[in-house]
Amino acid sequence: MSEQKRYATCDESLEDMFLAAAEGQDEASGQIASILRFAEPRDSSQWEPEVQEFWQISLELVVEKIDHDQLRPGDCQLLEAILLAGFDSIVIRDRLGAYLKHVFRHYRDPAGLLDAIGVRDSSLPLSAIHLRYQIMQQVKPGAFCYDRQFGLGTIAIVDDIANDVIIQFERRHTVPLRLFMDNFIVVKDLSLVHSLLCGKLAANLLKPSTFEADILSSLIAQAPLDEDLGQRLLVPKVLTEEQYASFASGVSPFAAASASTSTQTTSAATDSNVFSEQWDASRSLLELSERLKNLSTLEVEGEPNLDNVAGILQHAAGRDDQADNFALTLALLQKMAGPLLSWLNEVLARLAEKAVVWQDAETFAAVTDKLPGRMLPFWLRATSTAMGNDYLATQTLQLPARLWTQVEKVLSEASERHLLEEKVTERLKTGKPSADVLFWVWKSGQQQLKDEYLGDAHLLFKTLSQDVSGSYLKAQRDLKRLLLNDEKFQRQVMLDGKHEAVLALIRCTKRMTLLDASERQSLLVKIVRHYPQFIQDVEERRPTAQRRPVGKITSVHSFNQRRQELEELISTLIPENIKAIEEARAMGDLRENSEYKYAKEQQAFLAQRRVELEESLQGMVATDFRDVVVKDAAVPGSTIVLRHHNGSEHQYHLLGLLDSNPELGMISCDAPLGKVLLGCKAQDEIELPSGEKATVVSVSQLPEDILARLA
Repeated sequence: MSEQKRYATCDESLEDMFLAAAEGQDEASGQIASILRFAEPRDSSQWEPEVQEFWQISLELVVEKIDHDQLRPGDCQLLEAILLAGFDSIVIRDRLGAYLKHVFRHYRDPAGLLDAIGVRDSSLPLSAIHLRYQIMQQVKPGAFCYDRQFGLGTIAIVDDIANDVIIQFERRHTVPLRLFMDNFIVVKDLSLVHSLLCGKLAANLLKPSTFEADILSSLIAQAPLDEDLGQRLLVPKVLTEEQYASFASGVSPFAAASASTSTQTTSAATDSNVFSEQWDASRSLLELSERLKNLSTLEVEGEPNLDNVAGILQHAAGRDDQADNFALTLALLQKMAGPLLSWLNEVLARLAEKAVVWQDAETFAAVTDKLPGRMLPFWLRATSTAMGNDYLATQTLQLPARLWTQVEKVLSEASERHLLEEKVTERLKTGKPSADVLFWVWKSGQQQLKDEYLGDAHLLFKTLSQDVSGSYLKAQRDLKRLLLNDEKFQRQVMLDGKHEAVLALIRCTKRMTLLDASERQSLLVKIVRHYPQFIQDVEERRPTAQRRPVGKITSVHSFNQRRQELEELISTLIPENIKAIEEARAMGDLRENSEYKYAKEQQAFLAQRRVELEESLQGMVATDFRDVVVKDAAVPGSTIVLRHHNGSEHQYHLLGLLDSNPELGMISCDAPLGKVLLGCKAQDEIELPSGEKATVVSVSQLPEDILARLA
């Protein structure tokens, strides 16, 4: 897509792509990110003003729709591309904050991290934030860093609670994280300088012609890098002063003495030089993956240096901090393997027991979830080759449901789709399935599984009540949406009207805490609509105590509070809103006018609130509950003490229609609990709305502190 459409092509098809991304299409977000990454110039401030304005408005539209708590892969790609391009606004910084929390999700003080990076500091340009973000990616124990005062040191500890970096020089020094990012020079992991300092690269392999450039590309810092910085880092730990000066002048001090051997060495170096631009001559996993991203084939001049690539993969396999890049690199190799497929299969077999990403189920799930969608099939095929299809089917149960289709395709290619069904069945038999598992059951054609497990309302409600986060929220939300709104799903849960299944759903709906009051009422109505014969079970009709009708009464305090709110609405807020609409309309172009859109939304809200207040106050009588006489039965203006089945006692104050305050035990006589309490007497056994039984201990006058509050 990035080759077909440039960033400056501001036509309808690009607008459609933005609209698709704003509607939640993850692929469209990834396509926009790809266009941004390949834009020239990269800094959006250097674009044509019309193009820059078009992208700014369109990106804000897309970013505004991104869910803070459920970042998808396309969202992450887009936010990183925006950070690189330098587009800035309040909403963009807000979502960038969510993205940075996601990237550094293991950091225990995310607020302190965001403060150190400066994403909420409006005076700090995004270019500086992007640089701090890059530095933060390198801040880990064992990383090399340089300070002009203390010299070369090693990060010993990253204190992610105090937001400090502890560095080992001759003595340990503690530096605040933000100060570290602003003042220290960090050596990039797996870079040339890093390899030299670790002793993983021999100095005689250095290339004189690019010596200084290679050194500077190994470093990252906020301040400009000094020209002699390489000398301060490498002399005398790696090179002598004479050797460094020789490299800096473009001559290798390790050159062979004789011309013949020099020619031979030069020829060999040309074939296997670690600085070659070919993918097979990469020096690190990061470099390998970056080069593979820009290729469409693995063909090279001459024979590829496959031993070098295998060594890089072997080295990275056991490092959990390299797991994401490790998976992406294998996916890229799998995608373009072609004639090298047999070699790749042998490498995968050797990596199987060592790779952290396959040995730890949580790591595998997290890495797979973050991979770009277009690379996922190739990563799954690589996993299948390395670990087998039984492993792949087992690990699928740890993945979000949206990825299961891709796994099924891979298993189907090997005619082993049944493996996933077997693993799902095993998980269901434990009685602890995830929402993703149940959602797959619903989408599958396995009617026996549907009847046995989706027909178990208690299991369904228990599963939907599990505490999940991130990508796993989607299946839970979709499953709950099916329960509340999809007739076919509801009938499946009730096994097409089977008495025990319907009663189980009614009990769970009424007594489990999954649904709020409106959702509970809506589902019960739909149960009766599907199966009217169960209306008696839904209503649970039983003899109730005789209760006197209660008029529209409320306390003086609540009445005055509502009336004052209505007066302020009519005299102040609505006129201000009308003026705001007129001012926004005068700005023109209502389609892109956020002020107009916000003012119209406020207009609808204020109108609705006015209707609610007027209806609630119509016919309402302000009552002084000091005049209420409580005899034996509870009336509005009574205090009721209940004893629950576990022996605990709770006190409730039964009041008027507008007087609810659960924190103080104040209950409206029109609330579900209020209706149960109204008319009850001491020693009565009552059933609370939750289904729990309780005993009325006493009914008495309201205490003085409550009366004073209501006056």
